[in-house]
Amino acid sequence: MATQTLVIATRPDYPAKSLADLIKAAQSEPGKISYASAGFGAVQHMSAELFSQSAKVKMLHVPFRTSPDAITAVLSKQVQVIFDTTAAVLGQLQAGELKALAVTSKARLPKLPNVPTALESGLVPGYDVSTWYGMFAPKGTPRPVIDKLNQTITTALKDQSLVERMDKAGFEVQTSTPDAFGKFMASEMKRWNDVRVAAGIEQIN
Repeated sequence: MATQTLVIATRPDYPAKSLADLIKAAQSEPGKISYASAGFGAVQHMSAELFSQSAKVKMLHVPFRTSPDAITAVLSKQVQVIFDTTAAVLGQLQAGELKALAVTSKARLPKLPNVPTALESGLVPGYDVSTWYGMFAPKGTPRPVIDKLNQTITTALKDQSLVERMDKAGFEVQTSTPDAFGKFMASEMKRWNDVRVAAGIEQIN
């Protein structure tokens, strides 16, 4: 139904002025730089793990229960960096309370046109992360019902007023088909399981 890019951000007074600066600092002091996320195993945590693997750095993960808690930790100087969704940090970025170092998508965001992508740094090859939102039905739901739901959702997401409201909140509308969404989910499961294994995170059933 929609996707949302994440932002790598810090405090305005933090010495790193770019993602390259952050990576250099993390390389010089492995495990010293800490980053906040909205929970262990959440997309914010996993996106940071993938970043660390791609940049070949080690940072300390400090999980919090919610995004506001994680943001507060950065603002109060408990941790140095945060990985979070655009919607979660956009207000603080616009108010100058946080400083964006990069966005995690392939392309820059219209809402943050001056913030480079992580890929632009040239130091995190293949790094492209967005969180996504889909609609699910109980297993065994008849295919005609699934198709009808998909058609209804797709039609609703063409409503311009809804698109504008979602855009204002930091979401990008992205429709799909049941089959394409299923294939996408399978690829995402593999991708993030590979990150989990590389990070040494135990599988929780």
